[in-house]
Amino acid sequence: MDSSSLCLPESQLRLSGSTLESFLYTVLFPPICLFGVVGNALTILVLVNNDFMSRANIFLTCLAVCDVSFLILIIPHSLANFDRFAFNYTFRYLYLPSKMHLIAFANWTSAVAIWLVVGVCFERVAGVRSPLHRLTTPSRGKLTTGLISLLTCCAALTFYNHVSHHCFIKSFCNASQIMAVCLDVNLDVWPNNRTNISPPALRTYVAATRAANAALVVFLPMILLVVLNMMLLYYVKKRSFFMYASLGRVSARMRKSGDVALPFVGTLFRRHSDQILQQRTEHRVAVTVCAVVTSFTITQAPSAVVLTVNSLLKERLDAHWYHMTTITSFLVVIGKSLNFVVFCLSSSSFRRRLANTLRSKYGSRDEKRSHSINTTYTRCDSRDSRILSQKKSFQSI
Repeated sequence: MDSSSLCLPESQLRLSGSTLESFLYTVLFPPICLFGVVGNALTILVLVNNDFMSRANIFLTCLAVCDVSFLILIIPHSLANFDRFAFNYTFRYLYLPSKMHLIAFANWTSAVAIWLVVGVCFERVAGVRSPLHRLTTPSRGKLTTGLISLLTCCAALTFYNHVSHHCFIKSFCNASQIMAVCLDVNLDVWPNNRTNISPPALRTYVAATRAANAALVVFLPMILLVVLNMMLLYYVKKRSFFMYASLGRVSARMRKSGDVALPFVGTLFRRHSDQILQQRTEHRVAVTVCAVVTSFTITQAPSAVVLTVNSLLKERLDAHWYHMTTITSFLVVIGKSLNFVVFCLSSSSFRRRLANTLRSKYGSRDEKRSHSINTTYTRCDSRDSRILSQKKSFQSI
């Protein structure tokens, strides 16, 4: 019997790997994705409308763009878990050949996001340690060159995902059904004792870039994030203690000498008000960055470790490990949607700017709408007055 005329049952046509995966990407993913896209868009709106675009704000804006891109790239995988799309020939025809490429682009955005968070944390540590660092304005040329270099390097490190699997696509049921099986090019023997037909050069390239990706996109950034975050917390605590303890020591010394402490402290506050305000602003920014880095590390680290183990091990893993991969991967999706919540919870300045931005946007629309309505009423009133005057003139005649 010709296999092209064989019709497969629906159980074989389903694209979800497990019941857990189907539940996560059909029930939980749609609202989380919508919230993440809207939240990151609002974050971009607030950060872009800021009067002073510091390096941290630029990096956080790029991070939000990467998070939105990642969530959009995961949408086709979510749709594949719905039977309505999984059984649709057109969707399968478009999705199955591009699945590995979508994963590659998602890994690219994730790698860029990891190093952006490292950049944000490093910039804040430098800003807290050196008061002169905050006075230097970021150079557009250097920032643009740095971001382009980051995108290029991360693309080179994650490009192997495009060629790491060889996908066999075959039609069934008189070309009304389509199936695809993607096999790792680094497996010594493919399932059913098939011979691995991948060229040795390709297998060497994939193995080398996987190891480089594990070292430069997983382990090194995570170590840097942990170290930089601990340094940031230490310097923030030290700066806060110095800022308030210095005034307390001066006040105590004035009381001991018998002078009136309150006027002197008030004068000291007025003299250093700008410096204290700047330190408080830096303190809030540092706390926000600490919260973002902590949330990012908690949600990204498990998936990074599990995916690295999956890519480096050559033997096929069991169902329990597949569930672990599904859970940690979905944890990344949650992390991409949490940045807006972290910003709102950790920064009162962000909440205030968000409210002002939304108020100005909707206020200007309402003002334009009311202006157009008033203009319409004015035109109508003027027209009605002309008609009324004409009626009166006719009546007088």
